[in-house]
Amino acid sequence: MLAAAATCQVSTDLSRNIAIEVTAPDSLEEYDTLKPTARLLTGHGDTATTAVFWFSPDSAIAVLDSTTGWTVVIHTGQTGRLVASGGGLVSNPLAIRTLAAADTVFPAGPTLDTVDIAGPTALDSLSDSLKIEIADTVTIAAGGSPIVPLAGRPVIYTIVRPAVAGPVTLDTGHAVVTTDTASSNGVGIAFARVRLLTPDTIPDSVVVVASAQRANHAVVRGSPDTFVVRFRGVPVADTLLASGPIVDTVHLSAPADSLSDSLSVEVGDTVAASGSIAPLPGRRVVFAITSPGAPGPVTLVTSDTARTLVTTDTVTTDARGIAAVRLRLIAGPAPASVEVTASAKRGVSARLPGSPIRFTVRFAP
Repeated sequence: MLAAAATCQVSTDLSRNIAIEVTAPDSLEEYDTLKPTARLLTGHGDTATTAVFWFSPDSAIAVLDSTTGWTVVIHTGQTGRLVASGGGLVSNPLAIRTLAAADTVFPAGPTLDTVDIAGPTALDSLSDSLKIEIADTVTIAAGGSPIVPLAGRPVIYTIVRPAVAGPVTLDTGHAVVTTDTASSNGVGIAFARVRLLTPDTIPDSVVVVASAQRANHAVVRGSPDTFVVRFRGVPVADTLLASGPIVDTVHLSAPADSLSDSLSVEVGDTVAASGSIAPLPGRRVVFAITSPGAPGPVTLVTSDTARTLVTTDTVTTDARGIAAVRLRLIAGPAPASVEVTASAKRGVSARLPGSPIRFTVRFAP
């Protein structure tokens, strides 16, 4: 909201109009109307009954009624000035940004997401972003895009199922929020996420609808869009262990390439009845070169042909519960030895027992 005022020269007659005060929103959307307000003030601070008239010196906006100030957009993407006059005074101009009207909204990503929940401890109880793009469609020459993303436009997200508030929320915190308004960013994307608050009560699915309206409350074409977030229980990872040797020696003179053996770990769940380890696929393990401290001359690789410098890499366990990397010398001279650690977490913070596992790779002539 903008406000402006103008004053006249100092006078001893306090009954005279000495100021004009005007207010209006700082932006106006195409197809909507704006009605500003103004009042004339006397030297006593009272509001005068003198009529106020409105005009704009610019072509970006047009004043439809000079007595009420009703204003519309003529050209979008510009700034128009709105001015009031009355009682011998002229206000300072108000700058009004003219905005294109949103006329389409559509999902900007998957409308179905699955969140894995491991017992009372969430692997990550926060869904992926439920993305909506809001845009203006324009007529363009061949080869261009008719979709113009719009920033700063509101999109309302609402959890419609479960119907009772909780056990899920729309925010990234832990307060129960069933309806939330997100603004589109610079590329026209608005998003919300679903968080499970009580893992002991897991709903089969959560349904979220996203709707957008223009400033004049007209529903944007494409609204509402529906998203479904499913929660599924998975075994609880409770151990990380090396699944191969933790020390390897690379003989630089023997092979044509200085590639270590696999540095592999297993993520598992301990079976209470037997004490055996059940391997868990799809779990993330972080490998990191911890020594030498400076990047290079070695790299972590998951492909035999990779040679890009990587000092930290996240690898997902395979069907056997195994995650592995190898170490490659990519520049000389070779260090005497390299230390690599492997760590895994349960949920977003709890480190798995056994983490970190330390591997040593030695380089010998």
